[in-house]
Amino acid sequence: MTIDIATAGVRNVPPASPLSARRSWAVNWDQDWATAQAPAEAPGGSEPGADFTATWELPQRLASTCMARRVTRARLSAWGLPDETIDLAELLVSEVAGNALRHTHGPVLLSLSLADGLLRCEVEDTDRTPPRPCDPGPDDERGRGLDMLRQLSCCWGTVPTLTGKVVWFELPENSEF
Repeated sequence: MTIDIATAGVRNVPPASPLSARRSWAVNWDQDWATAQAPAEAPGGSEPGADFTATWELPQRLASTCMARRVTRARLSAWGLPDETIDLAELLVSEVAGNALRHTHGPVLLSLSLADGLLRCEVEDTDRTPPRPCDPGPDDERGRGLDMLRQLSCCWGTVPTLTGKVVWFELPENSEF
């Protein structure tokens, strides 16, 4: 699958960006976007303690949720994760990124990291209000994202930042539904 990054509007986050000041591992889009900083062999075959990371800034529009899913799938595939883990991460990234894009204004960052068999996904936005669970009715189309995070991830949470918050979740490298 080939994605025109300029058309999609997804770009790397320069290390000097206020949102990424604490991150030194932004993806360099001057390299091949799907394999930039990807290991030569799958994480499962690399030495213990190996660390894989990537970050993208998503344009402030709901259509960016689709791009978040695509870059998540491409990066986790390049890292050699099992399809079940990729599917689960893609679903949960879609929920968390979709909420950030729907309910906030300003930059939204998607970060993925894999270390010691644990995949961590983070979505950073500029709204300081933490997500709150709601009690959707049986016919409601929204309001189940946090419940999905609780049920499908091994852990999740929210961390305040100087400019907003990060909503994160973690999955074991070999997740299954």
